[in-house]
Amino acid sequence: MSSYDTTLDEIRDRIDIVDLISEYVHLKKTGQNWRGLCPFHTEKTPSFTVSPAKQIYHCFGCGNGGDIFTFLVRYENLAFPEALRMLAKRAGVTLRVSQKDPVKTGEKEILLNMHKDALVFFQQNLEKNTKATGYLKGRGIDSDVRKLFSLGYALNSWNGLLNYLTRKGYKPDAIKRSGLVTQGSKGLYDIFRDRIIFPIYDLKSDVIAFGGRSIDGSEPKYLNSPETPVFNKRKILYGLDRAKDSIKNTGYALFMEGYLDVITAHIYGFTNAVAPLGTAFTQEHGKLIKRFVEDVIIVFDGDEAGMKAAGNAADILLESGLNVKILSFPGKEDPDSFLREKGKEAFQGLLENPLSIIDFLMLRKEDKRLIARKAIGTISKVPDSVLQGYYVKMLAEKLGINELFIIEELKKTRKQQRSGYKTASPGTQPRPKPLDLEVFIIKLILQLPEKSKEISDALSLEDFKDTTIRAIFKRIREGTTNFNKLLSESEAEEKDLLAEISFKADFENPDKVLEDCIKRFQENRRKILVQEIDSKIKEAELKKDFALVKRLRAKQIQVERQKLLKPGK
Repeated sequence: MSSYDTTLDEIRDRIDIVDLISEYVHLKKTGQNWRGLCPFHTEKTPSFTVSPAKQIYHCFGCGNGGDIFTFLVRYENLAFPEALRMLAKRAGVTLRVSQKDPVKTGEKEILLNMHKDALVFFQQNLEKNTKATGYLKGRGIDSDVRKLFSLGYALNSWNGLLNYLTRKGYKPDAIKRSGLVTQGSKGLYDIFRDRIIFPIYDLKSDVIAFGGRSIDGSEPKYLNSPETPVFNKRKILYGLDRAKDSIKNTGYALFMEGYLDVITAHIYGFTNAVAPLGTAFTQEHGKLIKRFVEDVIIVFDGDEAGMKAAGNAADILLESGLNVKILSFPGKEDPDSFLREKGKEAFQGLLENPLSIIDFLMLRKEDKRLIARKAIGTISKVPDSVLQGYYVKMLAEKLGINELFIIEELKKTRKQQRSGYKTASPGTQPRPKPLDLEVFIIKLILQLPEKSKEISDALSLEDFKDTTIRAIFKRIREGTTNFNKLLSESEAEEKDLLAEISFKADFENPDKVLEDCIKRFQENRRKILVQEIDSKIKEAELKKDFALVKRLRAKQIQVERQKLLKPGK
């Protein structure tokens, strides 16, 4: 085994696949395996399965499968060398960089390093600018909090950061791709100018973007980095890197509107607070938080706009399968001002009595029929039937009507939704299933690797009709029989199928099954040969070439009488 393969095995041995995937998917133990909602396609019933014994995963819904490397490559949208570096670092394995090893500095690593350097630049600027530190002090953010959240300041300059990154050795094209500068008529210039800077981290605590708040009243009040190869705002929540442990411990997450709300909440001890990045909540945000908990409390501003945004957010998060409640502030307060003026105990008092989604909707100053329609539309998005029934009962009690009327309207609404509903995008539809016989042979080779040569000698590539199975068998014939090595060297569809096959139970009598499979393959091969000869006989008869017809019939009889041989004989 090469040193490269040994390194991959060492990383696999040190990283438990359940621990790794649990950071991305909310898993629950079911028997010997763990199960959760698939992160690669939309589903309501968990079909994504992780095997700690085999150290692989497979989704029985969309077919996605593989090992720790496959998962990270696909989930984080990484090139394999980048995933390898990340997992090696996690495992504490030192990679040897050589011409043969595919370990090179990729674009994402360059962008992450650039953001790290940019953060240092912003932090240095903040400590030198009394206007910026004075603004933050007025919001209750002192020196310790500034350091805790790595806050910074962007100079009131068109090219301060650009020049700094250029001096650091970054090329103009790379700086432009980072989203930290933009192209103007006179060249590149800084995006963030004269703004408080909030670094945005991913779950690995890498800086991937920035948010900037104006301090002189200029618009827009908040400005975020554009999307880049390392930053997708629909999949990131501000503060989650710091809040994830607290969210697990408390059993719920606080969803707030902005950076300062989150920071203030953390200052006062509510360290399970997070926020979207200047955009509405998305299904991706719901899936992200569901990796950790299933209960959330929306804590938005108490004004009309805040309450409307809270209702929209609730709809999306409920559809993600989360149990959603909403905090109602007296008057038109917001979390930041309420905490600073009323204190921790008053805020905790509100948290102890959050509104259910039904109670929240009943606050609307509208006709009851309109409220009922809105509530039924919201309830219809809840995937959990038990929770749905709970909301139906609550709505009926609030409206003073029989539950059956609500259930009837709910059925109508769900029927309308289903008519245009798709469970998965075209790219995530399961591949056509290969023949069981072909799957059995690959399973037998994995179960009996010592017999791989016998099987390879008994069969040919032409015996396999499924192109993916054929590609896997070709690798095996070429000498790759170790499952981990086979998985590493395989293409995407091959990885999916190998993971699926590996999840199948081992045969109780594999030698007998193998003998039967080889016989069936040989029988199929003989049938095809007989059919080919039969076609040639018909052609010869049409040409009246009776000598050829005689020879072909003799050959056909010989093939039909041929004895079936056991593999290896």
